Amino acid sequence: MKKLKYILSCAGIMMLAACGDDSSSATNGEKYILDEANQKFALIYDRCYVSENTTRWDEYVDTTWFHYKFIGDTLVVIKDGNTADGDDDGYVRDEGDVYVGGHAGNIFGTWKTTKEYCYYENGKIRCYDDEEDKGVEETFFTLNVSKSNLTMSWELEKSYCPAEDFEYELEDVLLYNLDEEDYSINRSDCNTVKFNVNGKSVTATVSVYMGGDDVVTREITYTSGNKTCQNVFKKVHKLLQMPASLCNANDMSKYMGKESGYPHKYKVDNDDEFYPCISDMLGMEIE
Repeated sequence: MKKLKYILSCAGIMMLAACGDDSSSATNGEKYILDEANQKFALIYDRCYVSENTTRWDEYVDTTWFHYKFIGDTLVVIKDGNTADGDDDGYVRDEGDVYVGGHAGNIFGTWKTTKEYCYYENGKIRCYDDEEDKGVEETFFTLNVSKSNLTMSWELEKSYCPAEDFEYELEDVLLYNLDEEDYSINRSDCNTVKFNVNGKSVTATVSVYMGGDDVVTREITYTSGNKTCQNVFKKVHKLLQMPASLCNANDMSKYMGKESGYPHKYKVDNDDEFYPCISDMLGMEIE
């Protein structure tokens, strides 16, 4: 039986201690800290814990700290560390994400990461264009800051083509194990990829969507003859609050797993059911 190294479930779609003054401590149930004087802010998280067939939702579990700076009318946000990771080593990092849309020198307002991939490192901002290795981002972050609230969220870029990402993933997997003459791939549109491998013709239909709770869901349905396999992958970016809607015993006890090294980062998928299905469909062993 031929072997296929399967890496497709993790989609290409996709991061200090508090000061003592009054502005840098959360009150009245707030899930953020803003310290304008020292140009710092923090997000405070609730977490879901899974054990057997039960779940537990704990509030105010850990905190991620950031510091920020302005370069012209651009806001640079640099992650310092999360209290659960234990990575606050005292080192002041100088690499971060680039936000635009607000007013120069003023954290209050609505800031968004750029459509083209831009990053800040050691005093400079660099942006890739479409001709380089990384062009348009498939997601972007929004930072909303007011006198009474601070939130971070993400959105899918409207021009994002999920089948394009999926096509590249297929090529990486198949090229890793097979010669080029042993397979063919054709993208029909932004939601459909057809491929032939090991004598099987397969149509993969891809959909990626994001709900209002910051959960990105990718569903891929593989069809070959009368056999169908479906792979479902849900993810909340590790900088964002996982919604309580995902903290339920039916789904989480079966599909949720903590990722190594990140006690607060979770993924949800049906890989245990999907791998045997796709292996049988293709007649190939999944590594």
